[in-house]
Amino acid sequence: MELKIVTNSEFLPDFMDVVRAFSPNIIFDENQTENVISINLKKDDKSDIIQLDFKQKHFENRGYFGDLPQIKQKSELKRLAKIMLYDILSDITKTTLPYGSLTGIRPTKLYHELLESGKDAYEYFTKHLRVPEEGANWIKRICGNQQKIYSHNDNEVDFFVNIPICLSRCSYCSFISAEYGKIKKWITPYVVQLVREIEFSAKLIEELGVKVRAIYVGGGTPTSLCEDDFAKVIGAISKIDCDEFTVEAGRPDTITVDKLKIMADNKVSRISINPQTFNDKTLALIGRNHSSEDIFKVYGEARKFDFDINMDLIAMLPQESFEDFCYSVDKAIVLAPDNITVHTLAIKKGSNLKLADYDNKIEILPKQMIDYSKKTIISSGFEPYYMYRQKYMSGNLDNTGYAKPGKACVYNVDIMEETHSIIACGAGAISKRVWNAENRLERLANPKGIDVYLQREAKLLADKKIFFG
Repeated sequence: MELKIVTNSEFLPDFMDVVRAFSPNIIFDENQTENVISINLKKDDKSDIIQLDFKQKHFENRGYFGDLPQIKQKSELKRLAKIMLYDILSDITKTTLPYGSLTGIRPTKLYHELLESGKDAYEYFTKHLRVPEEGANWIKRICGNQQKIYSHNDNEVDFFVNIPICLSRCSYCSFISAEYGKIKKWITPYVVQLVREIEFSAKLIEELGVKVRAIYVGGGTPTSLCEDDFAKVIGAISKIDCDEFTVEAGRPDTITVDKLKIMADNKVSRISINPQTFNDKTLALIGRNHSSEDIFKVYGEARKFDFDINMDLIAMLPQESFEDFCYSVDKAIVLAPDNITVHTLAIKKGSNLKLADYDNKIEILPKQMIDYSKKTIISSGFEPYYMYRQKYMSGNLDNTGYAKPGKACVYNVDIMEETHSIIACGAGAISKRVWNAENRLERLANPKGIDVYLQREAKLLADKKIFFG
């Protein structure tokens, strides 16, 4: 069976996202000149051809969009297009997807927006967007759990610092992150310039007269830095007042007692120690140079300080069975961190797993793993408080963060729901400016590579001043 889609070129990515959700291995034959996508739904049967013509002009002059602004018309049209294609593919394949026609990263953001507009968000998700009740109930539950954190306030901002450095590269990673040994000559200059950017941004915060809600130091693995460099960065950040200060410590092989003390002495309130898995065979397979025993040792040392601790786990890692994943979930719960974040493996461009053609699309296993994590983590006293989705995820599922009562991460909610501006520092860091009254958001990206970042200090500081001015 062959499906031909004739549409505007700007809608091609949206159609592709929907088709990939049904069949991630599908091959598209695209003719960009004529804006046609030809898709073989069944490679052994081309006898039937379905053609879908979908162009914006078909909806113009029919009063469909009423008085909606042009930009809103376009987004609504894309949403309609995806729903139409979803219905066709769902009927052909006799399949429904966990989140219906939704392919975006932030389903909870849309749910909040519908609630704020006075609409019945649950009904809109289930009836209009075709989200099954299980998925809609999950989104509703998370949005409800965010209520004590979720807010819109242009007089508050978040602060992000990026340290895109790791000791080694994990096989699933697609982040712009460099291995320490390969960029060693640039690390000290990077720290020096990063501190200057942090100090510049701190002055900018004072000039703007805004309050910092949360600070987040991510990467990469920030604790890959040596103690001296790490202390310089964390010390500079600690001069900014806020109630929540998170450092993505991440890998146990980068965490030392001295670094834990540096964080404690500089008002860090929350850290991540991320096992991803407690199975030693898998740790070696995915390129993490530590053992499960190292996780326990580092966690024990961290618990001597007054940190809230998050632990990340990943479902569908290579060669892991259902029992392997359950073992990791159970081990994390025994340690009793304050947060547990469960990721569903996404195969991204640039990752070693993508280059190796790793297949993460086993039909039943991803949902079995995620269902077990939901049931087990919630029954252990945690509640889901934020979620997001990515392309090429196993089972078209999601990533969910769980927290014990009063331990939800403010920054995670803010960045996922895009309710607050973010002042970001470092190579690859992306600042965001949010105008809540206008429902408008703009981004300003720093250069990705550390070498380029070091060459453009004057420009990026000037651009940031203008952007937030």
